[in-house]
Amino acid sequence: MNKVQLAGKISRVGQLQYSPSGLALLEFTLAVGQEAYSKESVGYYEVVVSDRLAEDLKGQLKIGMTVNIQGHLYQRAYTSRFGSRINEVKVILEIFGG
Repeated sequence: MNKVQLAGKISRVGQLQYSPSGLALLEFTLAVGQEAYSKESVGYYEVVVSDRLAEDLKGQLKIGMTVNIQGHLYQRAYTSRFGSRINEVKVILEIFGG
């Protein structure tokens, strides 16, 4: 089973973009801490929103906003233009709670 549930604060909101097929895509970064306001124990997660939900959330997401999300993990590996191996993990949003 591939499920993830996170609660945290939005630290970055990206631009609404469209894929070649016309699918709306929006990314934001969620800061999740082990303890409230402790910068040493904060993890940052890239969250991907697609389709109608991406268009709906674009105007609502604000930096510093506390949210709860549910989704699944998507992982890909690639080689950067500098020859480094990159492992990327993102959360694909399924349920949003503001």
